Amino acid sequence: MLFRSPFHVVLPVPPGGLQDSLARAMGLELGRRWNQPVVVENRAGGNGIVSGQVVVKAAPDGHTVWMGTVAQLSNDLIPGRSVPFDPAKDLVPAVALVEAGSVLVVRQQSPAANLQELISYAKKNPGVLNYGSFGVGSLPHIDTIALSQQVGMDAVHIPYKGGVEILQGIMAGQITFSIVGITATLPMIKDSRLRALAYGGLKRSTALPDVPTFPEAGIKGFTTGGWFGWFAPAGTPKPLLERIAADATRVVNEPAFRDKYVTAAGLEVMNAGPDAFAEMVRTDRASYAQRVKALGNVKID
Repeated sequence: MLFRSPFHVVLPVPPGGLQDSLARAMGLELGRRWNQPVVVENRAGGNGIVSGQVVVKAAPDGHTVWMGTVAQLSNDLIPGRSVPFDPAKDLVPAVALVEAGSVLVVRQQSPAANLQELISYAKKNPGVLNYGSFGVGSLPHIDTIALSQQVGMDAVHIPYKGGVEILQGIMAGQITFSIVGITATLPMIKDSRLRALAYGGLKRSTALPDVPTFPEAGIKGFTTGGWFGWFAPAGTPKPLLERIAADATRVVNEPAFRDKYVTAAGLEVMNAGPDAFAEMVRTDRASYAQRVKALGNVKID
């Protein structure tokens, strides 16, 4: 038994959805391994600010972790957004669990057979193509602005309420493309309702081995998407972080668990402990800050 009291995983999202289901599945497996309760707490609000506050105030004794993404960890980088703690100092990386790369998709009937054809058309026809996002300042919006600036294309932003509406908009021909999470798009790509032109991970997706990464498609250094990782309150002893990382990594690498909760969702196991994850966080926060800055004076709600 590792802990004297329940281990808490605090989530920045409501029940249901990928982040929640992965956390609960891990909690059950770790609880069996540790012979100790693992409690998953949903503290949605503020794109992670509410849940982050809970964790930074918790005792740094290895009993509490926050499960988040780079966007949820980077509220302090958004101009005008008030964050009552410093994510870079008050939370320490414990383990990067899985990579959740995004994918650029178009409708199956699109004349663009690859990303370069889409970009070429957009550059020759400024303002003709449009793309969907979850709204101003959302990751699809920020990522597409960054891509557009890198390749010199112009496309019109169309905000939607959520991912389902974006995908419906693409299939209906209302928007040309979007950069969205692989989990939501995977079934539609598999049954040929959508066409994937590029994947945002560091390497090709196991679920979509024929889809090139953005660098393979000619966009040097471009990645998009993110990861799910665990963070502990600042001051948590390094040996406890390493123990948590080792046991969590064993769970996500167990074949039956990996097949059901990772690979089936289009995710990739990361296997990054405290030190490697800390370096990844520094790099990704810097990249996120650059992309936010690229929005200029656009107000982010």
